[in-house]
Amino acid sequence: MIHSLLLLLAAPVLAAEDPPASDPAQENDDSLSEYRLPFSVLAERSIGMTSKPVEYNWREGRFQVAATGSHYFELNNYSTMRAGAMLRLPSEGFIYELGLSRVWVWDSLASEQLALTPYRQPGRPTRFEVDVTVGMPIAEGVVTAVPRRFPAAQLVFNVYVSFRYSIYPSSYAGIRGRELASALASPTMSEPELENLESRRLDAMQIDTARYGLMAGVGNDLYLSQGVFLSPRVMFAVPLFIPVNESDLRLWADFSLALGVAF
Repeated sequence: MIHSLLLLLAAPVLAAEDPPASDPAQENDDSLSEYRLPFSVLAERSIGMTSKPVEYNWREGRFQVAATGSHYFELNNYSTMRAGAMLRLPSEGFIYELGLSRVWVWDSLASEQLALTPYRQPGRPTRFEVDVTVGMPIAEGVVTAVPRRFPAAQLVFNVYVSFRYSIYPSSYAGIRGRELASALASPTMSEPELENLESRRLDAMQIDTARYGLMAGVGNDLYLSQGVFLSPRVMFAVPLFIPVNESDLRLWADFSLALGVAF
């Protein structure tokens, strides 16, 4: 009696374990054979597309304009600030920039006290600067801010190389023709230029003779979906031209911030 009951209870389980009978018609059905391909052939074909998250596609823009401001750290006792404008031209692999800025230089308490001594410290008077910069993006993606009420942004991390040219309009007084053209191309300022700047330098300043130099650094571009962007960066002087421009300002930094819009 007990044996019969066990067989009765086990019957559904045994029935579930038995494999279903195969249909001979399905075994002979080869309607998918024309769609089958070797894996080596399939691996060489495009089977789909992937995309990366983009809040703002800056590469598709025509140009960008921005206002810039920066603070110099020249390892001397003078205070230096800079403000100007910048034009940016994006491309697939690089971003090109052309900037024009005004640089203001004034005394600090330390430089005023230094002026009371016979010692002089290298520096540069108030001037204009032209920057020709090439940036290369090396990482980018969409980022969210904390708190979340701030909008998401496209973050682009760039490395920059910049050629920076200093212009002292008051230094050209009395210099004409070929002498001026030769002076503008020279890596160092001429004696007439230094003499013209003598009355405009700070009391404790020894005017640095370098006319242009090379900068390198890193920075981020934060693009909102509307095309507005914020670009903080830090640039460092590269003493590549020291042998020819005879600069006494070998290592210094420029911390800058740009605010603009992409079109």
